[in-house]
Amino acid sequence: SVLQQAGRNPSQKTINKYWTSQTTSLNFDDFCAILKKEKPATKNELLEAFGKIDTDKAGYILHDELFKILTTRGDKMTWEEVTSITKQADFNCSGKLDYNKFCELYLTTSEQCCKAARGRLENDPRLRQQHFGNQSEHSSEEITLPVSKSSLRVSRKTD
Repeated sequence: SVLQQAGRNPSQKTINKYWTSQTTSLNFDDFCAILKKEKPATKNELLEAFGKIDTDKAGYILHDELFKILTTRGDKMTWEEVTSITKQADFNCSGKLDYNKFCELYLTTSEQCCKAARGRLENDPRLRQQHFGNQSEHSSEEITLPVSKSSLRVSRKTD
């Protein structure tokens, strides 16, 4: 969930790289190292994913098709969650998701959220002075995390 809040959408395989049967917790530095390694999805990656669903290459996906996919595959979303997405992303009230526009909206919103969070951190003197983990002692590049398979479940519910 925290990785998703930071703009990442990790697969279970990715989670398993960092959270193993031996892992009991991660400190802030570990989290920062993961963020540096796991980059947010690009517009091209998002469009490619939607393109696999849009077999006609029409540039949109019917809401019914999106409901079926998001409520039955992978980390299943609820009907209410999918309804929230389709209401916000039906730009022309056609019952279709224009996934090119949706990707632009998603990336713009994500960027705005990151800028706002950075601004709050920079403007709050208490947060500026706070030190997390062992950042001053080690660079995050030096952190290595164990690799193992685990059954940790991560929900992919997003706003």
